[in-house]
Amino acid sequence: MAKIELEHVTYTYSGRSGAAPALRNLSLTVEDGEFVCVVGASGCGKTTLLRLLAGLTFPDSGEVRIDGKPVAGPGTDRSIVFQNYTLFPWMTARRNVAFGIRQAHPALSRAEVRKTADEVLQKVGLLDAADKYPFQLSGGMRQRAAIARTLAMNTDILLLDEPFGALDTRIRGELQTLLESVYMGAGSHRKTVVFVTHDIHEAVLLADRVLYMTPGEIAGVLPVRLPRPRRQLDTAGLEQVCACRRELLAYFHADGKPGCVCEEAPA
Repeated sequence: MAKIELEHVTYTYSGRSGAAPALRNLSLTVEDGEFVCVVGASGCGKTTLLRLLAGLTFPDSGEVRIDGKPVAGPGTDRSIVFQNYTLFPWMTARRNVAFGIRQAHPALSRAEVRKTADEVLQKVGLLDAADKYPFQLSGGMRQRAAIARTLAMNTDILLLDEPFGALDTRIRGELQTLLESVYMGAGSHRKTVVFVTHDIHEAVLLADRVLYMTPGEIAGVLPVRLPRPRRQLDTAGLEQVCACRRELLAYFHADGKPGCVCEEAPA
């Protein structure tokens, strides 16, 4: 069942006379419980796509729908992580996370909000810095706090714009594992994730489907059919993963349309 739908969406940034549309007649469906990664060169429209899904921007033409309903603005069914951290500078890390929880789940008590905030800060390795303000945190720590706020909101849809770009390799791997566990959730229901990244291996590691964008358009789609859970060390040398990475590199270097589908190897 479709969770997210874009139908013939065009968007051009205002004030850019003669500029090409950031998105041009773009159509896309993301299924409920699907993890989609979006890759492509800078300026091709990846962040614009997320902003439309978040309800922060509206198309010039076409329609964006969540659960079959047109997106009219931000909603508590969606949460987003931007590249630039977007923390409130007057709030500590804990209060930033708690703010997100209260927005998504206003019925929770103060004690429940604090408990949830601390649990998620622990998972991203920031509990010891919970009482620090953003200016007291490194860039990587601020990004982890922003990720913690989004994960703590526990929304049905996660929108992430290069959330791990400022992190070192070890922390990045730990948060990739955490994100996958959050995505898979409890029981049979999975969250729906749209994840922008410049890291091809990260896209293959996380995604059910990778979309390659050229300016304003989706130029190709690469399914990734690998078993979960997936870990950096376990998947790095797999031939299926290497094949997927080669196919994605073909897009970047030649704008080709790869035909290989990454699948689980036969037992």
